[in-house]
Amino acid sequence: MKTILAASVIALMATSAMARGGGGYTPPPPPPAPEINMNQVFQGIQAALNKIEGGEDVSDVTQTALNAANLINLPDEELDVVTQTAAGAQLAANYVNFSEDLSDVTQSATNVLNSLTVDSVTGSITQTTTAGQAALNAVEGVGSYGWKHGKGGYGSDDIYDVTQTALNAANLVSLGSVSDDLNIVQTFTTGQLAANYVGALDNVSKITQSATNVANSIGAIAAGE
Repeated sequence: MKTILAASVIALMATSAMARGGGGYTPPPPPPAPEINMNQVFQGIQAALNKIEGGEDVSDVTQTALNAANLINLPDEELDVVTQTAAGAQLAANYVNFSEDLSDVTQSATNVLNSLTVDSVTGSITQTTTAGQAALNAVEGVGSYGWKHGKGGYGSDDIYDVTQTALNAANLVSLGSVSDDLNIVQTFTTGQLAANYVGALDNVSKITQSATNVANSIGAIAAGE
């Protein structure tokens, strides 16, 4: 019995030593993490259009036109090589016309091309845009100036409380961290047009307009993304 116990202890010790790398044993290295490459290509035309016309009194209108192509949103991932290429055109447009009064109108026109949000990229990022972008908002009075009679009468063709936002964005990079060997190339060789228009025949009040173009942007991931 003692002989059997001694042999068992020796066997267990030998197994433990091998598991710790003793006795000349070296465990194999873990397999390398797989490379993750992304290649996105957009070649075409995107058009998002909203139109309201022929109204007399127009109120409480919301129009949203959005085009987006070549988007990567992986804020917790690590990628190796990312290539995004966009060619063609994007048009986002909102239009309202009226013949008497207009109030409480919100218009938003947005175009986005080649957007990347990831934790990190170890190899390279290449973004190329040759696609034109146009974001347009318009409200327009098409009637003739008149007067609304009666108690509390007032001039017609008034515009009140209009918010217009036009945005074009191309070649956007947001990273959680930057590796020492990262190479980024961003190329933008086309045009961007962001425009807002209000055409009125009488009083205009409380108008907010914002027109923004962005090309070739690199930044950190914002908190909460």
